[in-house]
This record gives sequence, C-alpha cells and structure tokens, in this order.
Amino acid sequence: MKKILLILCILSLSTACENEPLDTGFTQDSGDGNAGGNGGSESGDLTLSLYELDTDLTFSFFGIPLQTITNSDINISENKILSSSTAISVEGSPFETDNQTYTRNMTGQITSDISVNSQGQTTNEYIITYTNGSISQITYDYFEDDEDDYTYNFTYTDNIITRTEVGSTISTVFTLDGFDRIIKKESFDDTFSIQIETLTYNGGGNINSSITTGETESNITYNFDDNTNPLQIVYNDNYLLNFLADDYSDEVGALIAQFHSTNNWSGATFDGEAFTFDLEYNSIGRILSRDIAYDFGAELMIEINERFNYVN
Repeated sequence: MKKILLILCILSLSTACENEPLDTGFTQDSGDGNAGGNGGSESGDLTLSLYELDTDLTFSFFGIPLQTITNSDINISENKILSSSTAISVEGSPFETDNQTYTRNMTGQITSDISVNSQGQTTNEYIITYTNGSISQITYDYFEDDEDDYTYNFTYTDNIITRTEVGSTISTVFTLDGFDRIIKKESFDDTFSIQIETLTYNGGGNINSSITTGETESNITYNFDDNTNPLQIVYNDNYLLNFLADDYSDEVGALIAQFHSTNNWSGATFDGEAFTFDLEYNSIGRILSRDIAYDFGAELMIEINERFNYVN
C-alpha cells in the first residue's frame, strides 16, 4: 500500500502544475513572494518566472516494468501562471506535449484551462463557473474518451464545501479551518463514508501531517526548511482548483506541502519510512532546485527534479 501511495502522490504532483487554483472566496495570505534566486543572484526583488518539474517513474505492473517520464514547464508573470506545457513519454515512446492556456474573467478568476497538443488539437479542457465569486461548477472534457469526462457541482455552508458529481453516487466534503485551509476531505458513496483524510498545520503555515483512512490507509508527516517557498504565492492565487477538481480518492497532503506551505518542502515520512530531499539554494536562501529520489529496486523507482528560475 505504501508504494501505491507514493505512485499516486507523485502522479498528483506531476499533474497538479497543470491546474491553477481558482476560487477567490478562499484565499490564504501568501506573503510577499520574494523567494528564490537566479544564478545565485543576491537581489531581494526576484520573482519566480519559470518552474520546471520533471518526473521519472518506473514501477512493476504484474511483473512488467513500466516507465513514465513527465516534463512540465510553468510560465509565470507577476506571481500568476500565464501558460504551461507538459510532455509525457511512456515506455520510451516519443514525447507527446500539451500546452495549457488559461482564460480569466474581469476579477482575475480563471474561467477555462484548455490543453492543445503539438498538432494543434484540443485534448482536454476545464470550464469553471462562478456564483457570487465562488466556484459553483467545474466541467472537464477529455476529447479522446468521454469516460473521463465529469461535471462537479459545489455548495457552500460556512466552512464546508460539498462537491457532487453529475451521474455519480460519490460526493466529497471539504472542511476548512479559520485560515481557509483544508483540514479534512471526506468522500461518500451515497451516505457511506469511503475515505477520510485529516490534515494538521503548525503555527508557521506548514502542513504537519495527513492521515488517510478508508480505501487508502496512510500516515504522512512533512518536513520543511526555514526559507520562503516561492510556489506558495503563485499557487495561492485563489487556492482551491488543485483540490476541487481532483478525484475523490486523491490525497491532498502532498499538494499542500509542495505548493501551499510557507517554507520549502524538504522531506517526508511515509508510514514510518523517512525520506530527505536534496535542496540547493543561492547565498541568500532562495531555492534553486529540489531533487527527490525513492528507490525500492525494480519494483518502484521515482526521481523528481525541480528547477526554479527568477527575474527581477
């Protein structure tokens, strides 16, 4: 189960960068955003301009080794995502690239996220509808296979967001704390609870732990450095799409550690097994790169390489 969890965690991180948070009704305080460095620059007014996330995943599927390589480039301006591209290769096949573009309304909320491949064909799109400033519906259309399409509807009651899916018996309830952070995600099949993830935070704005019970069982704690996370201000631009558009079985803890914590994610303990990441900084503590490696032999090997590029 632990190794399955790691695979799901890494796949979530690889795909999360394609989706920018959307809902201004729940936005965290993300600081001044002056994090990172550019070639070791000492300047204090640098902002993130390009975030590179490359993942190499090899695992055994019924005794057959499979490899998937995903390379993502996210273009950023004034702490907002402008566009992104994701190239994927499976088992040595030629890379297939999708380019994502975003459309915003007059208040800056994203109303669509459309992916187009290198042949100019639209492969998938998210359409987001708002009511009184909050997301009321997300529609996803995967052009190649309608089986992957879905429509989510949302209702809001105090600090509770309830998501229902058209044509499905599955619903998901997100509970927020007084800082508008997700502290619980619970999914139901009709009225029967099938999965619960509970999250805790420390006083510095970092996630402490996430515990999942039900269809998936996991207990994860998170470690951080003392430097500002440059991804937080970018992905806290309305905060919620990474979670509201996910699958009911997806865990949110790793996404929060990666993209929404105050400091840089530096390690994690999965069900008692600890992993320490390799982070590189410039001389004033701006993160330049992060390398993560999980090696379980032929059964599972994961490499994640991140690069942070800045401009004045």
